[in-house]
Amino acid sequence: MLPLMCAAPYLNYPQLNLQQFYMLPTSTYALPIPVKETCDQACQFPEPVEQNAVTNNMEIIAEQELISLLRFLSKNISLLQDSVFEEFVQENLKTLSSFSKDIPNMIKKRYVQVNKTKEEMTKFIIRRCFLFIKSQIEYEEKEGMSAEERDRLFYHSFFSDDKEFMKTLNQESIDDMIPFRKDSKMKTMNETYLRKLFASERFSSFYAKFLSSFNEICNHENDEKIENMTKQIIKIIITRDFGKIKSYRRFPWKDHEILKCEQRAKEIYSKYSNYSKANTKNKFLSKLDSHTLDILEKFSESSE
Repeated sequence: MLPLMCAAPYLNYPQLNLQQFYMLPTSTYALPIPVKETCDQACQFPEPVEQNAVTNNMEIIAEQELISLLRFLSKNISLLQDSVFEEFVQENLKTLSSFSKDIPNMIKKRYVQVNKTKEEMTKFIIRRCFLFIKSQIEYEEKEGMSAEERDRLFYHSFFSDDKEFMKTLNQESIDDMIPFRKDSKMKTMNETYLRKLFASERFSSFYAKFLSSFNEICNHENDEKIENMTKQIIKIIITRDFGKIKSYRRFPWKDHEILKCEQRAKEIYSKYSNYSKANTKNKFLSKLDSHTLDILEKFSESSE
């Protein structure tokens, strides 16, 4: 037995629970590991979720206001007074003007400067007529081809079915009447080109049907132009590159331009469709003998 002086001093004390004095990790208690936060992390602001939502909402409203502005200008710009326009801006374009108060006036000023020429109207009429014809005959465009190759394929497909027209070409080929090609004799849609088109009775008959739907086609086209321009102007507003508005060209047609274009379409038909009729008449007369021709001539004189 050990001497009393050598015995452990806590021998007669109750057993100590060391967790009462030291935070020892156990299965039911885990020490938190402190993470030191850097200065940059401490200074960070929370993501501005609400601000982004407000900005997106403003862009949507600005887009709607821009559509309203373009429709208003297309109908009224020819006789629009400054006071009427200012009132329209104040009442209808508050969000659009909040990005920059000069935007409505910049668009209006540029819209006044952009005007459709007679040549542009002729191009529009003929190209939309061909689109109309393709829809009528259910023509399917070939994929993976250039615009020039697609035009060539369509011209050959459409005009080669008009046997009488093919006879009038003589030594020329269909390729010679396709405009804007590198090797084409037709550099513009001029009078020679229009005469060749309307020498085809097939084209002339489709053009007459096209005229009856012309106004509807123009209005549908204008709605698409308004939507496309709105998207482009919104991009300009977001990037704040407002100078691009001053050089923008793809404006929708003004109402009075649509009326002029419709009149131009009718003039083209009344002027050039006579060529196909004249060709038909000449072919008919060439088959008659001289005696029959004399009788027809006397009959026409007496009727006058």
